[in-house]
Amino acid sequence: MGILPILIPGFVVIILMIVFSSIDNDVPKVDLDLIHAKGVDKTARIIDIETQYNISINGVHPTIIHYSYNDNGQDRVSKYRVLEDRKIQDFGVGTEIDIKLYQGSSIILGLKPYNLEKGLFLLILFPFLVVGAPFLAYYVYHLLKEIKLYKHGNLMQGRLISSIQKRGLPFSNIGHSVSVLYEYEINGQRMVGESKTDDLSFVNNQPGDLIPIFVSNSNPKNSCVVPKQEAFRNSWNIKFE
Repeated sequence: MGILPILIPGFVVIILMIVFSSIDNDVPKVDLDLIHAKGVDKTARIIDIETQYNISINGVHPTIIHYSYNDNGQDRVSKYRVLEDRKIQDFGVGTEIDIKLYQGSSIILGLKPYNLEKGLFLLILFPFLVVGAPFLAYYVYHLLKEIKLYKHGNLMQGRLISSIQKRGLPFSNIGHSVSVLYEYEINGQRMVGESKTDDLSFVNNQPGDLIPIFVSNSNPKNSCVVPKQEAFRNSWNIKFE
């Protein structure tokens, strides 16, 4: 519930950003302000006009204008993408246009270049983050609390009250777990604890069976069951009935 709303749209956004980055590389990057400040005016001639029909911004397709110009006796070509249909409606192959040139980079005067706003795709993640983040924060909080109990908790015996399986997600079964309800005593006072674990061996226990648990030193109300798999994997030398 916490990871999937972030992971799935995040994967889609990454793919979209890769695709649009490749599209954005169709035209050279220019420093608009620098060229306006230090560039020299020249005349260029349009050699091709390319409309990017696979992209639409408010119903308008970006247009890449290919043009050639003379730079100190050498013929050069460049490209410029715009999103202004009305201003270029009279443009065609052979049309002369005014450009500004500085150190090999050029811009078409009177037309604002259009660059794909890849950062906007990150906004797609925002509503999913709003939904998924609380679930993820809740899970991480309880996970860190359990890890603290594993490291510093007192090993005690609890008595099983019930163990209920909770099914995971369809097909993948991710999240399949067991909710274990148990009781234990601290200085003669009865405590009831509930712990969620992916150790399905607790399903085989019967109500009344003794099970090992970790109890917090600072707050006896905080406790968790000892997962058998973790105990064996980490050689905790804990006895299980």
